[in-house]
Amino acid sequence: MGGKNRRSIINYSVKRQMQIRLFIKILGIILIGVGLMAAVFYFFSNREINSSYRQFHIHANNFLELLRPTVFLSIFLALLASAAITLFLPIRIAGPLFRIERDMKEKVANGDLTVRFILRTGDEVGELADAVNHCLDSLGKKIETTQKLTNELESRLSGNEGDEIKGLVVKIKDNLKQFKVR
Repeated sequence: MGGKNRRSIINYSVKRQMQIRLFIKILGIILIGVGLMAAVFYFFSNREINSSYRQFHIHANNFLELLRPTVFLSIFLALLASAAITLFLPIRIAGPLFRIERDMKEKVANGDLTVRFILRTGDEVGELADAVNHCLDSLGKKIETTQKLTNELESRLSGNEGDEIKGLVVKIKDNLKQFKVR
């Protein structure tokens, strides 16, 4: 069992552009969360103390008691904002994958090779859609060629001597009718 077929845990060369875009989006979400936390801290730390420092010190036993509500509020706001933004991140991946999967199950599985996947600009799975479209084109051309050859064979066997072969050609044509091409 050589190490030839082992997969590396992290492979940065696979779909590098997509990895970079996702990394930037996730980093943006993190930075927004940290920015919200910093804004809350700044808001609470920028308050003026109405009394002298000594009276302020008497009311707060320690600095942690003063900061605890601020910390919890800033964490809550950062989590809330990050969760709201994160809800929209998977849409550019899940939506197109759902459409491709649905059309493959409903149309291509029933022999319709005329299906094409046209995605919005910026969808992350555009290359997958292009690859599936290429495969469907290739299959369609091969089946179309087979249909032409079958028609040619049938026209050449117009005499009565090829009844058995004609039966086979009819079966082939019936089988090919399951596929829709152009």
